[in-house]
Amino acid sequence: MDNMLNCKVAKKCNSCQLNNLSYQEQLKFKQSKCYKFLGSFCRVDNIIGMENPFSYRNKAQAVFKRERDKTISWGLYKSTTNTIVKTRECRLHTKHSNEIFNSLCALFKSFKISPYDPFRGTGFIKSVVIREGFNSGEVMVILNGADSLFPAKKTFVSALLKKHPCITTIVTTVNKDPKKLFIGKTQDVLFGEGYIKDVLCGKTFIISPQSFYQINPMQTEKLYQKAIELADLDGSQTVLDSYCGVGTIGICASDKAKKVYAVESVKDAIIDAKKNAKLNSIKNIEFVCADAKDYIAYLKDEGIKIDVAFVDPPRMGCSKEFLQSIIDMDIKTVVYVSCNIETQSRDLRLLKKHGYKVEHITPVDMFPHTNHVESIALIKKI
Repeated sequence: MDNMLNCKVAKKCNSCQLNNLSYQEQLKFKQSKCYKFLGSFCRVDNIIGMENPFSYRNKAQAVFKRERDKTISWGLYKSTTNTIVKTRECRLHTKHSNEIFNSLCALFKSFKISPYDPFRGTGFIKSVVIREGFNSGEVMVILNGADSLFPAKKTFVSALLKKHPCITTIVTTVNKDPKKLFIGKTQDVLFGEGYIKDVLCGKTFIISPQSFYQINPMQTEKLYQKAIELADLDGSQTVLDSYCGVGTIGICASDKAKKVYAVESVKDAIIDAKKNAKLNSIKNIEFVCADAKDYIAYLKDEGIKIDVAFVDPPRMGCSKEFLQSIIDMDIKTVVYVSCNIETQSRDLRLLKKHGYKVEHITPVDMFPHTNHVESIALIKKI
């Protein structure tokens, strides 16, 4: 199998920084990167790669441009230069996504729907986002406009569905901020439920236009399964899921836990998380919208003992205050899932100074052809 990216616009786009390497060479590069930042703590497992490192993105987003000959093209937005890298195919997108983007170019031209021009502040369509449920087969198309005046939207929706009957829901959002091109706050469902569902680790999750949901579902399953395995849950432990998002890790771990307390500072994510728990008939999980460090302090004051904490922070890593709350509560087992091994290394050093030992590290390749690497660390209080 040809495991090179072979992308014609990779140098212009610069999203796939490792496109010049074979996939095996990419894995070796990422393995050495993990050794560099994490090897001083303990042995680093072999990175968990993909069998087929293409078409893995369940979320694709594109911007559009009117050409001099009046045709419309699509491409990937390059924020560093505020430009569009034109293409007709991204090998990280699914076949459905690429085909829908190509169809939209013709439909926008046919319906006289103008792409938004950020320099002039004119035009309607700012971007399109496609989200797919890899296990459910459901597809959501999100049309992001500069205002709410969508011309001939009913006829447009019918034409799009005729070309792509795989689409299960179509949503429009409005983003009036001239500097922002993607999903706006106000939403209007044009077709279907306004969300899709997908299955991850045997649990069903609702994915709405603004929900955070891991981009690579195949690797996410491996990531979560490994994290839960390292936690060594046997049904007797009380678990904390911090930075819980829409509840994916906590819900996936709930079958093996006595009780799960999950905390997230984003209100919309907690609303989705509660829906997901209800959808899966899970009774032993509690979701709270709060700052994680404050919630841990609250649990301590209430006399609730946490046996295992799952920590899955954003790229900036954990704050010192949050890590101190973990230390103060004397949580014996921490499973730290990171999307940035540099900040993870920093946080592990702090925990090590306070009597914790890193016992296991497993890297996971969540984003083939890019510099990014995910890492799971098992940390125990000595």
